[in-house]
Amino acid sequence: MCKRCGQKFTDQRWEETTLNSEAWKAGDLSVCGPCRAEDIARQKAAAAAREQAAMQSSPKDRTSSDSLAEE
Repeated sequence: MCKRCGQKFTDQRWEETTLNSEAWKAGDLSVCGPCRAEDIARQKAAAAAREQAAMQSSPKDRTSSDSLAEE
């Protein structure tokens, strides 16, 4: 049973969480497949947001902060 939504694990998710060779890729072993998929989507969205924020910071901002750090 999923600790988050209470849904019963599918056979596929059960195998993912119990097979020793696959368990390290299964993520949180206490959640079902759909909840795990939501976790992955959240992680990908957060990574994309961080990447976009890093790309949007201008080189001028970095240069001025670097010069302040040297003083």
